[in-house]
Amino acid sequence: MAGGNFNMEDPGKQEQVRRGHHRYEPTAGKHGTYVPTQYKHQEYPKMLGKWPKPELKNFLVVNGVAIPQDHALQQWQTAIAEWDRAMSSSVVNSRQEEQLWLKENVS
Repeated sequence: MAGGNFNMEDPGKQEQVRRGHHRYEPTAGKHGTYVPTQYKHQEYPKMLGKWPKPELKNFLVVNGVAIPQDHALQQWQTAIAEWDRAMSSSVVNSRQEEQLWLKENVS
């Protein structure tokens, strides 16, 4: 039996557990059990920033001139830190915060 799963009688059931919403409950003995949970969609918090992540290749050449690797790496790390700060500051926790953020940041 090639490719079979010997942990559960029904491999489809294991795949459902792997992809679905379950919580693990330890039981007496070696193995616990997975209990299905109800999926609840949460709209907030969400990140509103849509800026592209800076790429190192964009910092290696400026106006057709090659930049030293260590200097380009330092500029890239600074740009990544700024991008991360901006993305983190775009997180909103309610509809009111979302409307306010959109009003301030949409150009």
